Amino acid sequence: MRKQKVVESTDIMLQMVACGRGVAALPRWLVEEFSEKYPVRAVRLGPSGIQKQIFLGVRRTDLEVDYLNAFMELARNYSEHP
Repeated sequence: MRKQKVVESTDIMLQMVACGRGVAALPRWLVEEFSEKYPVRAVRLGPSGIQKQIFLGVRRTDLEVDYLNAFMELARNYSEHP
């Protein structure tokens, strides 16, 4: 019997996928990042994939935090269809 299970940890979710115990809908960049750690790969859903916008909010006091700026730069420059 197939069941749906909510998993909030990306790491655990991808471990389950790698073990053949499930599938996950994630952004391509995230799957590509974890594919070095787990034997997983991204597959497109449908002929054109799913296009999604992401909106980020950041506190003024965090505008100079390096890892947040790196994430925002990655999000700005990433293309789902290279």
